[in-house]
Amino acid sequence: MTVPVLPDVRTVPHAPDTAHSVVARSAELAEIGRCTADRMGALLVGTPGVGKSSLLEAALEQAGRAGARIVRGEHLGERIPAAVRRSRGRLVIGIDDVHLAERAVWGAAHRLAHQGEALLIATAETGAALPEGVRRLLAGRRMRRLGVAALDRSGTAGLLAARLGGPVGVDTTERFWGLSGGNALLLRELTDHARAEGTLRRTDGTWHWPGLSGPPGDGPADLVDLLLSDLTPEERELAGMLALAGTLEAGLDVVARLGEAAESLQRRGILTAETSGYRLSLRLDPPLYGAVLAARLPELTARRLRLRIAEAIGATGARRPHDAVRIVRVTAGTGRQPDAELRAAAATGALHAEDFALAESLCASLSRSAVPGPAAHEAVVMLGAALAGQRRYIEAEACFARPVQRGEVVRRRALNLALGLGRPAEAEAVAGADRGVRALVRLFKDRVPEALRLAERAAAETGGAGDSGDTRPLLALLRYVSGDGRGALAVLPRPSPSRSGDSGVDAAFLGGWITRATSGPTAVGPAVDRLRADGGPRALAHADLLEAQLLRETGRQTRAAALSRRAAAYHGPADWLTTRAWRIALLAGAVAESDDAREAASLLREARAAERAEPGHPLMADAVALEAARVTACLGDRAGAAREALETAGRALRAGRRSQGLTALHMAARAGAAGRALALWRTHASPETVCAPVDVVRLRHIRALARRDGSALDDVSHSYEELGLLPLAAEASAQAAGAHRSADGPRAARAARGRGEALAARCETGVPAWAAPPWDEPRTHHELTAREQEVAALAGARLSNQEIADRLVLSVRTVENHLYRAYAKLGVTSRAELAVRPVAGAGRTG
Repeated sequence: MTVPVLPDVRTVPHAPDTAHSVVARSAELAEIGRCTADRMGALLVGTPGVGKSSLLEAALEQAGRAGARIVRGEHLGERIPAAVRRSRGRLVIGIDDVHLAERAVWGAAHRLAHQGEALLIATAETGAALPEGVRRLLAGRRMRRLGVAALDRSGTAGLLAARLGGPVGVDTTERFWGLSGGNALLLRELTDHARAEGTLRRTDGTWHWPGLSGPPGDGPADLVDLLLSDLTPEERELAGMLALAGTLEAGLDVVARLGEAAESLQRRGILTAETSGYRLSLRLDPPLYGAVLAARLPELTARRLRLRIAEAIGATGARRPHDAVRIVRVTAGTGRQPDAELRAAAATGALHAEDFALAESLCASLSRSAVPGPAAHEAVVMLGAALAGQRRYIEAEACFARPVQRGEVVRRRALNLALGLGRPAEAEAVAGADRGVRALVRLFKDRVPEALRLAERAAAETGGAGDSGDTRPLLALLRYVSGDGRGALAVLPRPSPSRSGDSGVDAAFLGGWITRATSGPTAVGPAVDRLRADGGPRALAHADLLEAQLLRETGRQTRAAALSRRAAAYHGPADWLTTRAWRIALLAGAVAESDDAREAASLLREARAAERAEPGHPLMADAVALEAARVTACLGDRAGAAREALETAGRALRAGRRSQGLTALHMAARAGAAGRALALWRTHASPETVCAPVDVVRLRHIRALARRDGSALDDVSHSYEELGLLPLAAEASAQAAGAHRSADGPRAARAARGRGEALAARCETGVPAWAAPPWDEPRTHHELTAREQEVAALAGARLSNQEIADRLVLSVRTVENHLYRAYAKLGVTSRAELAVRPVAGAGRTG
């Protein structure tokens, strides 16, 4: 019998979506490569649709490029020709869905692998019964089990960008990820459906999708039906209830009766169980399963399940805030009208959960039925908050203007006018004699010293807790931006279980942020925990921002980028502490530090677009500018980054924002403008301005760079390490090595270089190329690095990105980033232009 063998898989095209599906699988491919290098096979295990088959194809191509001979399972019979077994290249057998393969197929593969004549790379579903031969290979360590998880947010962003051929908006990525759970097959169906119905559109070069406008289309729905076609009646009953309720506690009576069905669904990867305190909650995963099931439930079945859920939750006493929300949600459409008390509780819970559409409906109902008085006024204010949450600021202003103008109403109305409608003058008029609210409006006008004086007086008169809310978080922010980090922390209220809502979130976030920025990142864990315990979307977004900065500053950029991505997708109402533009800019900075220059540049454009759509907030605008300078530096333009940072520092210092100004000057100094940064600081600040530990070290770093003082840079590196700022510690040591080398101190240079390398090894990324010592003649942004020259030369020779990656032992994404920078520096747009340009002479090779 002749067995078809593919002598060189590079000549075999991918399945239609393979290239897209593995764009975010570099880590898995590298692990498979290590297995084959160790003469071991690999079993890729995961739930249906995560991309196991595409990963198998990519792994076989990878093995083929390394010289292996490839045989696929569908061509595998009882015998393999002796000529193939004796071939110089290794024999690699690929079997998709090995748990479904015929005995003749896996039996032949097992014999060859067991005899050491072949390696087996196969896929199997999670929880599937494996053939005996495969189990023996695993037990005998001739094969390694590798889990293939769903894509995370970063992986989803990469896959979507590759599939659509361009950058994808942050919100759009989150919507696709939120529905698909990172399942590659569902992502493909969703994108195809969105493009077919015309809701996925490209605007200004970026793809945007508003989400599902109704029930999922036939393509995604039919796929889900296929994946769930073999559910038992009990499993379908439980899945239907979860589809309607979203999440249910395992201890609820209606769920406990279906315990075996829950266990089965979890084993198959259809249900996820999450623990919170003493409670175990169940939900369908991915969420698209729930959307399809809910849309296709017969009306009478849905009504029966809704009533069962509501009765089960009500039987527990419905004591928690979100219990009322869930009862109101599931009883919708059953003909039962909850009483006014339950609707009021549900409205409060819906506002906290930022389900503003439900909150609007409930508050409108309550305001119509309430007797004139405090309760009616409260319903109107809550209605205004629900409208502002949907960015319907004009309608919200009409609501806020109706009740008596005092207390919290004044603050809400002023925020809506200043940040929602961009009318700060009217906001200040509304504030009247309320110094706390006036201080907030002055912050938006960038009159920081005036705002600080007003906030100090307001806090002194009311003890912080005035009629319009707690002014202490605002006072803390104003003290911090004015350069008094310790004074800011001293004024913040202590954490308390009774402190909740926006004020508690503000205090927790500012406490963590100021602690991180003034004393280092190691002590901010409790603040993150408090924010996550709140559970509201705003609190969780702030927790993500805080934790992402902690991770960035301690050298864990991959996780930092993932958290930044989730925070950037938060789309709540106007917020005095953060802006959407800043959240996206922070993501751009985190992605740039992870060495993905192309996506970082795209994200920065999106941040600028968001900034243009928002009313002015100078503090946040300059925070965006700082991240823009970071991205510019990572793109290789040190001079441009230094210029942007110095301009930002000048604006901040002139406005009295000394802390932000120093941060910008530190960025400028690291980008090669230490002398100018130090001169600007001396012009606008006095020595006693700096008292916080991190700020003290930053200023010492600027001075050491300006003086080219290797010993001072050594000391700075040690100080950064003590504060937990490992990337900066590694950077300062590398700069110290350069300073010692230029001062003819080879021994000190070697010691500093060794220390810097050891510190860099503790971080995910090394010392950024743009932070080279300023006394080394800097490359201009038009000159290529040595690696960029190599990549550009090979691209000019018409090699593909994959071929360049193979030759230089790089990932394809790294090749794309180098090529992206080279195009920008050389002013070209294609390989054809590179082919006629003298790349090797484009610049120095430092």
